Amino acid sequence: MFGGYFDDHYDPQEVELHDTLVDIDALLVSDLTLSNLETTITRKLPNGGKAHDGKGNKRFVTIPERIAILPKHHIKTVSLANNHQYDNDTKGLVETPEILAELGIATIGAARTSPPRFRTESIDVKGWHLAFIAATTELNRSPRKDDPLIAFSDPKLLRGELEPLIVAARKNHDLVFVVVHWGLQYQDAPVKWQIDSAHAFIDAGADAVIGHHPHHLQGIERYRDGLIAYSLGNFSFPNAKEPIRQTGVLRLGFTTKAAKACLELAVFHPAVQQRSPITHPVPAKGELLALVEKRFFGLSMAKPLATQWRLDGERFVTTAVCPP
Repeated sequence: MFGGYFDDHYDPQEVELHDTLVDIDALLVSDLTLSNLETTITRKLPNGGKAHDGKGNKRFVTIPERIAILPKHHIKTVSLANNHQYDNDTKGLVETPEILAELGIATIGAARTSPPRFRTESIDVKGWHLAFIAATTELNRSPRKDDPLIAFSDPKLLRGELEPLIVAARKNHDLVFVVVHWGLQYQDAPVKWQIDSAHAFIDAGADAVIGHHPHHLQGIERYRDGLIAYSLGNFSFPNAKEPIRQTGVLRLGFTTKAAKACLELAVFHPAVQQRSPITHPVPAKGELLALVEKRFFGLSMAKPLATQWRLDGERFVTTAVCPP
């Protein structure tokens, strides 16, 4: 999150003065680094960015210059399917993906002017053909008649809307990822419908399900041949109270065995948010590492997730065995 309106004022994340990702940069290097972007982008801040404009608090809006920090730190793909899509009204739905494209940042889950609302979005990386299916079950306002279409689903309908896409994507992609904005805020564990949906997505052919919205880092589950991160919590987000400060980077590695792609690496790099000079993530070390380890291991091992992780240096590792 890179700035927003809170009650009667605008609070910027001045990344031009304090680079919020510099301390975590080394952990963001990968063949494809994906983040959930919860800030709409505009070329000119509403109301001059000076005061509340009467449209509700906690509306996240920023300018292109601040988003430009992302590709400098290897984040060149973002999901826009989240509850803050409407924070700059219809203008934000249109302007945000346009500006991201100008910055060289690819998007999944962006609003569309034509159906379908849910779609498979393909990205090619080093000869691998990847499928991404993004959705949100949370919105901050109801869609309006003339709005572009957004990838929103009622939780009761989510499985039925996404499973056919997963099955179809499995036929012509090397890997399939479901990226979903869901769950209850400030909770340590997913609820039953999330677990049932995530398992169904893996059963339908997804390799991983990546979730966010609760603002808490939740447990990460190995299910069959896939992996499910129910909520990766806050990352660069100015809300640094415990346990909201606990965060991290999930790293998945895939290879090909017996002509089939498989997960061979599942690593979580724990991090915490520091409050000064502005809220930003740093790798968890020492006592802070032990704090994240205790909570994360407990949440992941608790039933029904029942997934064991182990400490490997300053990272967490779980079983990711490809077939012989």
